[in-house]
Amino acid sequence: MAPDHAQALNLLGAALLQLGRAEEAVEYLKRAAGRLRDNPGVMGNLAQAYFALGRYEESGAAFRKASRMDPREVQFQLGVATSAAMQGKLGDAEALLRRLATRFPNEPLVWFNLGNVTRDLARPEQALESYRKALEFDPRLIDARNNLGGVLQALLRFEEAECEYRQCIEMAPDYPIARCNLASALIAQGRFGEAEAVCRELIRVAPELSPAHALLGSALSHQGRLLDALEFHRIAAELAPRECEAAATYAAALVESGRAAEGLHWFSRALAPDPGSTAVRQKLGPALLANGSLADGWVEYRHRPAFLRFREKYSGMSLAQTLPEDLDGKHICVLREQGLGDEIFFLRYAREFSGRGARITYRGNNKVRSLLARAPGIAQVLDETAPLPPADAVILAGDLPHALSVQPASELSLLSMQDSISVVPTGTPHVPDFPRRIAVFWPPVAPSLVLKPLEEKIEKVRRRLAAAGDPPYLGVTWRGGIPPHEQRTASWTLYKEIGKQLFAAALREVPGTFLALQRNPVPGEIEAFESVLGRQLHDFTDLNEELEGMLALLALIDEYVGVSNTNMHLRAAAGKTARVLVPCPAEWRWMYSGRSSPWFPGFPIYRQSLQGDWGPALAALKQDLGNR
Repeated sequence: MAPDHAQALNLLGAALLQLGRAEEAVEYLKRAAGRLRDNPGVMGNLAQAYFALGRYEESGAAFRKASRMDPREVQFQLGVATSAAMQGKLGDAEALLRRLATRFPNEPLVWFNLGNVTRDLARPEQALESYRKALEFDPRLIDARNNLGGVLQALLRFEEAECEYRQCIEMAPDYPIARCNLASALIAQGRFGEAEAVCRELIRVAPELSPAHALLGSALSHQGRLLDALEFHRIAAELAPRECEAAATYAAALVESGRAAEGLHWFSRALAPDPGSTAVRQKLGPALLANGSLADGWVEYRHRPAFLRFREKYSGMSLAQTLPEDLDGKHICVLREQGLGDEIFFLRYAREFSGRGARITYRGNNKVRSLLARAPGIAQVLDETAPLPPADAVILAGDLPHALSVQPASELSLLSMQDSISVVPTGTPHVPDFPRRIAVFWPPVAPSLVLKPLEEKIEKVRRRLAAAGDPPYLGVTWRGGIPPHEQRTASWTLYKEIGKQLFAAALREVPGTFLALQRNPVPGEIEAFESVLGRQLHDFTDLNEELEGMLALLALIDEYVGVSNTNMHLRAAAGKTARVLVPCPAEWRWMYSGRSSPWFPGFPIYRQSLQGDWGPALAALKQDLGNR
């Protein structure tokens, strides 16, 4: 066959395209199209080759030419629409797809692509409708079913998403993305063991798939098995060296496991392609804060999900994240953005601002309104439904530390960790080490908010304690935050838990009257704790809904032991200390290592090990309580 035979060139180009050699395919298909100027098939092949190379403007033009040659071929017009969408011209793509839906109402790919476009236009309900239409005409269109699950998951409809992913897997067992998405949905529901099993099976058949390793790392980390998780996060980062989020997740895990220098270097690599990456900086902030680099940590904390969610919800509100140096006479309105404990935690900085002459108004949760009305440094407390008062600045509570306008003292580059980096993409320039500033515990950590219990509450609680038994009185809490299956959010709020039986067993020999301070206990939980404790656990859980009474109780009892929760903040505000059980990985305010935290002086910390073992921590707790 002649080397310039048009059909030979077309066939060779199409074959190269199938082999993934799109650059070579373009050259042969351009020559074929030059000889077969009126052949829509050749022009369509050339368009697909351009599309495979990401040359979407050229692919759109080629698909348009092919469509003019054969107006009845829907695939060419779909190519025009998808090329427009890939260039960000979503409105143009939607308009064309809706015209195609009128002309070809039974074509599943039209509805599938319309679903993709409306999803990207943030119109999820319309996307669901289009995906379901596509599946009506082709129930085995796996990509449509998978994307349907993705939209359902984004809408926090996790069980429905799980169902779609499982149908994908049943229809196409070798479709790995559905297994990844299934694992993600299971993690979102708090079903970590099931997610682990899904990931391990996927890795067995597709060991080269980076997301499978990343999700397995996540499932293990949520079970407290950080060292096991670390290995899979490393593999995920190595398999996808240009994926900044995989590198950032590995970086965060390194820092959490005590390897801060390596972790900060990996953060520098994660930020190299996109220094403004919100996803990376959301992980960097807690890593810095938990290692005492407070000035830098507060800078990164401005990227926290709670701030972004608040800004999206109240898009018309002007929010400050910094304040002027001269605050004398300024009226600052501070808004709640996180949980009750976080409100109390961050409002410790109110005194700093009032001490500089500012007048602080706080708008927050009504459950703590009466408490905060007595807090020093806060002039006025409003319910969170109240209209905003006139103010010189409106700021979220979580931005108060950064708004002190701290400046890092100096910069100190870490020692080069280049020898520890096992994968550097070919052609990637050297990434300088992350500059870690000498800013440890600077600005100085503000002391806890001070909240004085009401005398009438003190007397009422004192009588209730006397009725429960003799001192010493010990309060316990085994769970904090919202349980995973109830969170209904793709962005996790903090959740901490220790097994009740383990916890109770460690307290069996400790003398005293035990009080359950657990918020929203599940039926039977208190009884289960009692059965292992070997004595009555008095139910004081109702005070979680009446925080004036809880503050009084926490001011009176001899010991409070449990995971971090709102009551830990109230205990500190009452001027008392507590014993804190810190699951792995730790929350930044409890630091990543050590027996104490600068935020809660005098609070002994008992940490779950990096392998997920509570044994040593509970043994230390038992010994310390026995030595009181």
